[in-house]
Amino acid sequence: MKCEIGKLKSQFLLICTVMFLLSVPTNCQKSLLDVYTQKPTVNALSLSESGDAVIAGLFPAHNSYDTNSRECKDIDEYGLHLVTAMVFAIINVNNDPKLLPEITLGYDIRDTCYNSLQTSRQTMELLLHLLPFAEGTYDGYYCYNIALHDFGMTESFYSPFLGVIGPTMTNAAKATASMLGNFDVIDVSPSAIAFSEAEDLLFNLYSTQPAFQHHLLFISYIIKYFSMTRICLIAIEPQEINYKTEVLRTNLQDSGVCIAQEFTISGDHIDLQIVNTVQKLKINDNIQVIVLLSPAVQGVAFMREAEKQNLTGRTWIGSGEWVHSLDLYQINKEVIGGLLAVSTESSQVGVYDHYFESYISGKMPNPHLDALWEKLYGCIPSQEECSGHLGHYAETGGINSTCTVYQRDFYQNALYVLDAVYAMAHALHRTLNCTEESCNLIETYNHTLYKENFKHIRFTNLADQQVKFTHNEVLHRIILENLQYDDGCLHYVKVAMWNPNLEETEIMDYDFRWRNGQSITIPQEVYETSCAVGERKHSLDRQSCYYVCLKCGPGLVSNGSTSQCFKCSQGFMANQNRSDCEPIATTVLNWRDPVSIVILSFILLSLLLLVFILIVYIRYENTPIVKASNKVMSYLQLFSVILLFFLAASYQFEISTSLCWLQYTMTGTAFPLCNACLLAKTKHVADVFSASSNIRRVRNRSKGQWYKSLIQILFVFSITAIAMIVWLIFGIIDPPQAIYDYRYENQVYVRCTTRLHLGLGIVIGYTLILATICTILAWKTRKLPDNFNEARYVFICSFSILVIVALSVPGYYSTVGLVQSAFASIAVITFGLATLLLLFVPKVYTILFRPDLNTREAILRSIQEFSFNADTRIISKSNQTSRRTSFSSVNSEVPLRHQQLSVSHDAATNTSHLHPNRSINETKEILVSSDQPNHQAPAARLIQVVNVEGENLSSVA
Repeated sequence: MKCEIGKLKSQFLLICTVMFLLSVPTNCQKSLLDVYTQKPTVNALSLSESGDAVIAGLFPAHNSYDTNSRECKDIDEYGLHLVTAMVFAIINVNNDPKLLPEITLGYDIRDTCYNSLQTSRQTMELLLHLLPFAEGTYDGYYCYNIALHDFGMTESFYSPFLGVIGPTMTNAAKATASMLGNFDVIDVSPSAIAFSEAEDLLFNLYSTQPAFQHHLLFISYIIKYFSMTRICLIAIEPQEINYKTEVLRTNLQDSGVCIAQEFTISGDHIDLQIVNTVQKLKINDNIQVIVLLSPAVQGVAFMREAEKQNLTGRTWIGSGEWVHSLDLYQINKEVIGGLLAVSTESSQVGVYDHYFESYISGKMPNPHLDALWEKLYGCIPSQEECSGHLGHYAETGGINSTCTVYQRDFYQNALYVLDAVYAMAHALHRTLNCTEESCNLIETYNHTLYKENFKHIRFTNLADQQVKFTHNEVLHRIILENLQYDDGCLHYVKVAMWNPNLEETEIMDYDFRWRNGQSITIPQEVYETSCAVGERKHSLDRQSCYYVCLKCGPGLVSNGSTSQCFKCSQGFMANQNRSDCEPIATTVLNWRDPVSIVILSFILLSLLLLVFILIVYIRYENTPIVKASNKVMSYLQLFSVILLFFLAASYQFEISTSLCWLQYTMTGTAFPLCNACLLAKTKHVADVFSASSNIRRVRNRSKGQWYKSLIQILFVFSITAIAMIVWLIFGIIDPPQAIYDYRYENQVYVRCTTRLHLGLGIVIGYTLILATICTILAWKTRKLPDNFNEARYVFICSFSILVIVALSVPGYYSTVGLVQSAFASIAVITFGLATLLLLFVPKVYTILFRPDLNTREAILRSIQEFSFNADTRIISKSNQTSRRTSFSSVNSEVPLRHQQLSVSHDAATNTSHLHPNRSINETKEILVSSDQPNHQAPAARLIQVVNVEGENLSSVA
């Protein structure tokens, strides 16, 4: 047996699987058996001629196939023209002395009968007949060659198999190219529809005309060009055809063209489906434009049914073989007139036309074509009994006997068969290094080199056109022909051209005729194509072209031509009639706004109050209360309040990136500075009146006032520097910027923001921590002497600041625009005023209106009273825990202690009075040297601390 037959079996089973996936009914087991038992197909055309190299052809000489009887029926004149064109081309190449000199081409043409199964069978027969399969044994997996000389056999030479031309059906082309590709055989299709299905899948499939998708794209362009907004799409797809209508559908829908009705006629009972479809079109007379994609027989049948049911007044756009059928001339012009036919441009080939006409007339006999006619008609054209079959090929009369058209005008695909033959011939010419006189021996043929030469072939065809393959297809121009009616005759007029290679379109607008082939009025819709502006189309049923108009909702717009209302993009809002979007005016802060004027006026009054306090402090800086308030810390705190007031004022001006930087920087400085000053003063007051700290201060020699102030200043600046460094780092990493805020409908604001929101968040959290610590320390010192004010008001101030910061942050981020800026200003002003009113105003009041309290004696008296209360608590606690002390001794302790405290105070006073030149340190020595019991020490210790701190008492803060 032949070794490669096993491989061929597997390939055939693969093809059967492909056809199964394509829903092609196939009995693979039976078909495979038929191939190898060589059961002939009844009436199937087979035409062959030997040569040095062979080209195969697969054409539909018949257009139907009976799978039960395996019989081909109904001669296909279109397929016979293709067969004739291939035979003519090969004869013409063999007669050309400059193309393949001394090399003769042969052919092997098979009948596909317009059936995929028959096509696959004929393809396998061609492979078995033309490929040089090796002799050997096959074990199911591998082929083992047999040495021919061992059996006295000689190796025979097979003519090179150049390739296959055809088939012309979609599904069959894909299956055939797949099978041929496994054997490195080139497949060239002369049909656009056959190439469109597999163009992106198979490397060995070529086409001598553009893919059918280009036809569909040109149809969509024409529909959009003439503003045809509502169409009907009909695709007649027999078993072997697939028009890929999704390409057309997608393009039309993307362009806003509505497909009001769509019909796909396929499967069994196509004739009945055609009748039903025409009836539906007859009932729905709103659709003026109908697109029909169909093969020749079914397309003509559809138009005849339309004529039968008097479907007139429509504009037809057609593509496929049916638009070049002579039978269209027999249809009433009121039905078919104005047809727009889309096809690939095909020029007349004079030499072929002359040859064919000479053969039909009997003037030029051809033994090859005679064999063809004998098989099909049982006669040859030169015989008189064959005259009844010549009408299909010579000329045809229309409804009016004066109209004459020739069959050659409608079978122009013959040119693409000629191009396929000549492409293979030129590729072989180059492979054999041929000159105009000779070629290398055919035995030097290299198939790999031949395939490469074929892919890059370029030549001028018989119609004087340049032929070259671009992505495996020849990009001829796509033309639009208009079936017009003049002088009682229907005839085609070329009205548009499109070059898919250059994307150039040429349209002759004034040459169009519509409807009956005479009207120059472009078909218009029965209903309006759009709603009023601000309205949308609402479909009442599945046919989306029939609609009612509904008004768009608030904030939505529509131009009335779509079924949806659209929301305006950010920064835009719907205009009054909702027809278009208009820019939203940005809400910009203006200090001239009444609210801003009120806030700025309040800030100015607050600044005046601060200046007044500062003047009072400077005027009375040597008084005990000012000294006891720690002047340095007070001035730093007043400076932080000034920053706060300026920060509050900045929120009332138009936002910019520079202003954002200023606000964020001042926020990171003013708040921590104010809280740091408050924390330093609170901590120092607590330390002064702490018993353990006081003893340590009395025993150690006090340091200078400048040193203690420096320590406090460094403490404040250290706490403030932490926040500033954090803000500086995040300001570099994530700088603040002014952006437009589109979060609110029909309003646009400008706000300061950062991407990460970490820098400001850490600073605010840090401020909250400082305020919490101040509040805790102030609570512990809330019962210190009243004259110092920090003892009571520091707690209230710290707690107020904590509440203000905690409430202002969520309030700020939950508002926007003018409300947000007003809220921020009020919050910052409140922060500053809380500091002024609770810490400084009480002191100013005492200084100005209670000068009797602004004396050293009043301060000492306040300390003594605080100390007496503290000692009473200490003694009471000591007596409760001591079992050795009687109740009476406890009662006598209080007046005794009071006496001692008074004596101590009088002693200090008298000493100072008697010795006016004695220093405070000398007074301290007197108090310290007094020999008092241990339980009497606290009062004396507090007095000592006050004196130790210096004459200005500034350490008590």
